[in-house]
Amino acid sequence: MAEIIPILKDNFDFEKQVKTLTNLCKHDLESVNTLILEKLDSSVPLIHEIASYLIISGGKRLRPLMTSACFHLNYNNQKKMMNHIGLAAALEFIHAATLLHDDVVDESMKRRGKLTANEVWGNKTSVLVGDFLFSRSFQLMTKYGNLETLKILSDTSVVISEGEVLELSNDKNLKINENIYFEVINGKTASLFSAACQVGGISSNANKSQIEALKAFGTNFGMTFQLVDDAIDYCSNKKILGKNIGDDFKEGKITLPIILAYGRSNQKEKNFWQRVISELKQKDDDFEEAITIINKYNCIEDTILRAKHFSNVAIDSLDAFKNNKYKDCLINLTETSIKRIA
Repeated sequence: MAEIIPILKDNFDFEKQVKTLTNLCKHDLESVNTLILEKLDSSVPLIHEIASYLIISGGKRLRPLMTSACFHLNYNNQKKMMNHIGLAAALEFIHAATLLHDDVVDESMKRRGKLTANEVWGNKTSVLVGDFLFSRSFQLMTKYGNLETLKILSDTSVVISEGEVLELSNDKNLKINENIYFEVINGKTASLFSAACQVGGISSNANKSQIEALKAFGTNFGMTFQLVDDAIDYCSNKKILGKNIGDDFKEGKITLPIILAYGRSNQKEKNFWQRVISELKQKDDDFEEAITIINKYNCIEDTILRAKHFSNVAIDSLDAFKNNKYKDCLINLTETSIKRIA
């Protein structure tokens, strides 16, 4: 049997840092959740049911937490400013909408350990409720944002869509290069983290250089987070991800471990990848074979090396801010995000 790299207890350090950040931003998060519940209301009961199923059922609220933390990095408490709460809620709606659309495109059956909305209610309804959540997010933006935050969030929505289409246009393409892959995960994951950080800073009247620093932090944190997620799928367990290991493999997703493995493989191994990923003709023991090849060429280790580069850039970006508990927590969160995997 192929060796599956274990998850170490360091993963719980990441969960601990998320909890620390949640406690640090407790009052903001309570306000965000209250606003989310209010805006989930609809005259169409099915919309409320499906949106609530996804948004209330789980998730760490990482993006709203980032908005809150970045707001407090620079906030001097001299004025009671609450616009970041509405913007944080808008970000969570955008995130939820992309998840609904993602699950339809990927034909996913489970998310966070439970059936996806498209499995329960069907693809058409899931897409339309995703559109509803996008529309709600723009209502929140116009109410709580200014021209600068509106531009950032609307531009981000475009980038997310572009990332989705770029991924779809390269579906099952084993010859995709790292640059295209990075463009995909920047669009689908990192761009929203970046937006979350920027709008938090703007809401606290951060200066231009500080906002640029927050943009860099969010982007590089997001790249780190997604790279580690992609690596974990080939060496983790169900408890960590809330899904079975190998889900990306079973769906034929092209992630960095696969890109590296295919590029380094001999012809026989390349034929294997073509069959199991491009043609999606998989046998019972193919996942074990995939792990064997991935480990043979150190693809997990090299994926994590890329992630470490992005995490170092993220941490260095926070040098623009004075030391405080919010900065410390963001640094710890970034450092431990790498340690989710051995």
